[in-house]
Amino acid sequence: MKTFFVNTLLVMCFVVICLTVFGCHGLGETADERSQDHARQKRLHKQMLVDDVDAILLKDRPQRLSEYTVR
Repeated sequence: MKTFFVNTLLVMCFVVICLTVFGCHGLGETADERSQDHARQKRLHKQMLVDDVDAILLKDRPQRLSEYTVR
């Protein structure tokens, strides 16, 4: 029983490692498509970082200090 569990666990770990390393995400993409995807991901991460910093510094919404409408 114990060896069956260990063998099953090893096979599952092997399958997970193979799927993460040799995943099918990049098989249907050219080098240009992959580089465009990476560039898009970098751009989005930078935008999200700026949004996070703005939220921390409370600059993500207008101040309500004036009696006049802020546009």
